[in-house]
Amino acid sequence: MVGDDFLNFDEEEEFSDLISKCESAFEDGTLENMRFTEEQFEYLINNFIDEMDDEIVYTLTSMGYNQHPYSTEMTIRYADVLIVNSDSDRALEILNKQLSLDSGNSDIHFLLARVFIKKGDNQSAMDYIESALSLTTSEGLDMLLTAAQDYIDLGSFKNAINLLERAEIIAPDNYELINDLAFCYERSDMLTKSLHYYEKYLDIDPFNDNVWFNIGTIYAREGDTPKATDAFDYAIALNPDNSSVLYNKAILLVNSGKYDEGIETFENFLRIEPDNLFALTGIADAYLAKDRLEDAITYFRMVLKIDSENLDANTGVAYISMLRHEQYEALTCLRKIIGDERTDFLFLITELLTSYKRTKNPEFLVYYLVSLYNTKESELFKIYLDMLVSYDELWLARLFELIPTLKRDDSVTKQINKIKKKSN
Repeated sequence: MVGDDFLNFDEEEEFSDLISKCESAFEDGTLENMRFTEEQFEYLINNFIDEMDDEIVYTLTSMGYNQHPYSTEMTIRYADVLIVNSDSDRALEILNKQLSLDSGNSDIHFLLARVFIKKGDNQSAMDYIESALSLTTSEGLDMLLTAAQDYIDLGSFKNAINLLERAEIIAPDNYELINDLAFCYERSDMLTKSLHYYEKYLDIDPFNDNVWFNIGTIYAREGDTPKATDAFDYAIALNPDNSSVLYNKAILLVNSGKYDEGIETFENFLRIEPDNLFALTGIADAYLAKDRLEDAITYFRMVLKIDSENLDANTGVAYISMLRHEQYEALTCLRKIIGDERTDFLFLITELLTSYKRTKNPEFLVYYLVSLYNTKESELFKIYLDMLVSYDELWLARLFELIPTLKRDDSVTKQINKIKKKSN
C-alpha cells in the first residue's frame, strides 16, 4: 500500500541530512528548485508524513511526479495526496496515464476506486476495488478499510457497511473494523446491530469509555433510561473527565424527570467546562421544571452575562418575568427574541396573553399576535388583530416589521381596512 515502504538503516543515515536542507528550502521558497532521486523522494515523503507536515508532503509529491513522471511509485504518491486534497480530476488524469504503463499494479486500481468514491460514481468505484483486490494477496484488508473510511467520510454508511462486512471475514477481531461497523449501523438507525458490534468491541477492550458512551446514547435513543444511565456511569467510572458523557447523562436525567440528579451531573460537567452555555441553560431548565423560579432565573442570567443575545436564556428570563409580573424585564428580553423564527412561541404564548390582559400594554399584544402567527392559530390571530388595530398605528407597523409577509396577505389587508372603516 501507499507509504508502507521503509528504507534500510544505511539509506536512512545517508539521506538524513536532506531533511534539514528540505525544511530550509521550503521556508525560503526554493524547495521546488531542488532535485532528488526516487529513493530520496521516498525517504523525504515518508519523513514528513510521519511529521504530519501536509504542506511539504504536497510539494514533495508534486515534485516527485514532475521529476520522475514515469515512476509508478511517484505517481501513486502524488495521486494519493491529490485525493486527500480533493483534487480528484487531476488524480484521475495521472492515474489513467500510469495505468496504461502499469496495468497490473493494485495500488493504481485502488486509487482509481478512491477517486470514483469521491466523485460519487459508486459502480466505477466498486469495479476498481474488485480489480485491485484481484491483483493483491496481502493488502486486501487495508484496501477495504480505507475505502470504507472514504464512504464514512461522505456519509455513505450503507456502502461502508458492505465493505466492512467483507473485511470482517478477513479479520473478525479487528477492533477498529468492529468499531466502524458499530458506528455505521448506528448512523443507519440499525441500533440492534450497532449494539451487537459495540458489545463485541467491549469483549476485546472492556475499558473503553467512548464505546460505553456510544452504548449509552443508543439505549437513550431507544428510550431505555436505566440501561443508558448504567452505560454512562461505566464510562464516567473509566474516565471521570469525559465531558461528553457527563453532558449527555445530564440531558437524559433531566428529560426523564430526574431533575436533581440532572442538575448534579451538569454541575460536574461544569467543573470540566466552566461557563458552558448549554450546561448552564440545562440547569436553568431543570430548576424551571421544578418550579424553582429564583434558581432558574439566576442560571439564565448567568448565561446572559456571557452571551446577552442568547435565545434560550432570554426566553427563560422573559417567561419567568411574566410569571412574576415583572413586565419591564420581560419586555426587554422579548424584544431580543420575538423576531427570531427559532423562538419557542408555544412556550411563551399563554403568558404573553396573560400579560396583555393584566397590563393592557399593546406591546404584549403584538408579541402575542406574532406567536399566534408562528403557531398557525389563524382564527385567534384574526380576533386579536381586531384589538390591535384599535391602538395607535405604530403598533400595527411593529407587527408588520416582525412579520413582513403580512403586508402581502390580502386577507389581513382586507380585515384591517374593514376594521378601520367601521371605526370611522
